[in-house]
Amino acid sequence: MDNEYEKYIRWFKKVTEGRPGAEQFLQWLETTDFFTAPASTKYHLNTFGGLVLHSINVAEEAAAMCHGYGLEELAISAGLCGLVHDVCKVGVYKCTTRQVKDEYGNVQIVPVYEYKDFLPLGHGEKSLFLAQRHGLQLSDEEAAAIRWHMGPYRDRDAVREMSEAFQRFPLAAILHNADMAATYIIERGVGEKP
Repeated sequence: MDNEYEKYIRWFKKVTEGRPGAEQFLQWLETTDFFTAPASTKYHLNTFGGLVLHSINVAEEAAAMCHGYGLEELAISAGLCGLVHDVCKVGVYKCTTRQVKDEYGNVQIVPVYEYKDFLPLGHGEKSLFLAQRHGLQLSDEEAAAIRWHMGPYRDRDAVREMSEAFQRFPLAAILHNADMAATYIIERGVGEKP
């Protein structure tokens, strides 16, 4: 059975075949903690390797949604967007410990992740910036999908723009929904501790 790293690389090469900048982006990604980082501090896949697994889950769900909705022409882009939508999380999680009382009142030292962002650009914006900064060329629709993948959970004051992006670019709505399905359904209860 493939590990997540191999699965991600295989997926990435499939959805970026012939795309300018893809190899440059992948080379950069391999110099980061992307393949070992958690997907969150205490929510979904907050465990070693959670970020790469979450990215694969979103890619698979987004591509499947495209096929399910008869939008086969978007499946490759959906897969790519799923794989890169959360690169903003590269280098932001650090494993540390915290004292917590157990059910008997005894103090236990437990491992936890802390979040520290050194480039506070915003979630989708930062992922888009990093992907393009490291060579990956994206279409307007792919850029909108990555930028708006958090939907109304980010930038509540920009709901009008998000709604416009969802209306103009079906891929943006698909990636947001795939991200939500992966987080709240597929990954439910996975990754309790680092």
